[in-house]
Amino acid sequence: MRRLAAGLLLSLGLIVLRADAPSGAGSGDLTLFDAPRGSWVATVRGDAPLAVLEDRDGWRHVRLEGWVPGPSSGGATPAVGGAPAAAPRSADVATPAGGVVRGVLLPTPEARATTAGSGLIVLLLSNLEALDREHAAAGEECRTRIDAERAHVEALQADLLGALNSSDNFREATARSDRLRSQMEAAEKERLDHLTQCRRKAEAIFQRHTVARTISDDAGRFEFLGVQPGRYRVLATEVEGVAPRAWSLECRVEGPGTKVLDPRTDRSPVDPYWGLR
Repeated sequence: MRRLAAGLLLSLGLIVLRADAPSGAGSGDLTLFDAPRGSWVATVRGDAPLAVLEDRDGWRHVRLEGWVPGPSSGGATPAVGGAPAAAPRSADVATPAGGVVRGVLLPTPEARATTAGSGLIVLLLSNLEALDREHAAAGEECRTRIDAERAHVEALQADLLGALNSSDNFREATARSDRLRSQMEAAEKERLDHLTQCRRKAEAIFQRHTVARTISDDAGRFEFLGVQPGRYRVLATEVEGVAPRAWSLECRVEGPGTKVLDPRTDRSPVDPYWGLR
């Protein structure tokens, strides 16, 4: 029988997390979603040839062209336009050697939301000493800047409250009040923009120290297989909102076996976004 074609050309419209990520070689992996804040699709090299179609609200709509093995390669054929077809499991498929780390992203006590963290990218981080040094240095820089901008906003707000009483001339007082309100709104927008930049900086640091990724299910459950002995941090964050939720758990894997993380005892003291709001 004539041999089938060895490849299938893909042309996908996808969404890339961290729209500010550089595209040069060595910049780290990029995670692709099917929509902003949507479902995980794939992870590609940071230097993959992506064509940017649209840049909006911190997300980039991109196109990627490439090849995947066809049926004659002996692997499962991806379902074009949908989720990849699952590879059949058999007794011949070996389970990755190493330990298992699993847990659930339970509702965080400090957040108003009562739902688990479902459909989130969960990172397994290693080399924690280097990670924490890099993360702390970035946090100090961000905190200094954000605190100064918050103080500026609060000073403008105080001036605004007294603006209407600053003159007997109502028109003059109103004009001054309007000017201060405009300045305060601009200063607050600048502060929030810098806060977003700081969060993206933190995410870039986490990506550099990531050894494995998975997606939490509808109940917030996650699992990593084949984890080698060592100390790890499991991290998942929401990327939207003034106070996005974050889950950060630590564990040590000694060898084969299953480590079930308990958020009451395994919670990391390191705040992914440095407590900045």
